[in-house]
Amino acid sequence: MDEWGRDPAVQAMRRLFKGMEALLEEILERLAISPYDRRIRGWLEKALAKFEQSWSVAHQMGISMNEEKAPAVYAHCLERVMGAEGVEIPAGTLPEQ
Repeated sequence: MDEWGRDPAVQAMRRLFKGMEALLEEILERLAISPYDRRIRGWLEKALAKFEQSWSVAHQMGISMNEEKAPAVYAHCLERVMGAEGVEIPAGTLPEQ
């Protein structure tokens, strides 16, 4: 019995992270970047830190970070990190915020 997995909050977080992973795969595919590219781990770590900051600021401002918004915000954090490291992100690659 997976009592933890039945918790609605846990289920929501799992869906949120699944959405983030799906967007990552989509972005890498659109940019023709191999999922085995060594740069990805560093990008993900930096993007996660930016995402956590964004989540905190949104919470302080009373903005709900739900399953639809959070992956898009994460994608934009990832775009900023990748862009800072010289990866060109064409318009239309990322979801609208």
